[in-house]
This record gives sequence, C-alpha cells and structure tokens, in this order.
Amino acid sequence: GMIVQDVYQFPGVTKSFGDAKMTTLHDVAVKQGSMQQLLVWLGFLEIFGFVAIVQMLQGSDRQPGDFGFDPLNCAANPDALARRQLVELKNGRLAMIATAGMLHHFFITGKGPIQLITG
Repeated sequence: GMIVQDVYQFPGVTKSFGDAKMTTLHDVAVKQGSMQQLLVWLGFLEIFGFVAIVQMLQGSDRQPGDFGFDPLNCAANPDALARRQLVELKNGRLAMIATAGMLHHFFITGKGPIQLITG
C-alpha cells in the first residue's frame, strides 16, 4: 500500500481523503470513521482465532498459526513444512523492517518510497 500510493490513485480516494498519504492518510481515515469500521470487522474475524488460542493454552498439541487448513497438503513432508515455516517467518521479519524503513523516510523527508527514489 505504501508504494502504490505514490504510483496510482484509486477512483474516489482523492474525493474522500484528498492528497493524504502514509501517516497523514491514517489520521484522515480516523477522523472520517473509516478506521473504526476496520477495527470492528477485523476484530470480528479475530474471534475465530481466539478459539484456537484457547485450545493451545489448554494443552493441546496445536501449534501457533495451525488452523487445520491445508488444501495443498503441504504438511505431508515435515522437512518441507519446516522450511516453508522458516521462509514465512523470515519474510514477515523482512516486511516489518521494510515498512519501518519506508515510514522513517516519510517522517524525515515527507516523501513516499517512490517519490524518494525518483526525486
């Protein structure tokens, strides 16, 4: 989302939020009530995850993140599953570092990631 904001504006976004980007867009969305809607609907989805957390805390052998949904049968090979889990963990960590870098560049320069590169 941070990169797309510099390249493309979806129809109606400028009408609703103006030219706000990154953290400014968040503040505008909070004032308009959009973020509260996200909080309610995403909170509703978290209810399903709560059941899994309770099961895990009661001593079941369930692993974090395992919701029993495996349509591609990735867990058939334990070595391949361990590798995929490690790759996913590293990908998530790299994404967090990248997001932090883009936010700090925005705080310092006031420009988005593509604007920073292109000048």
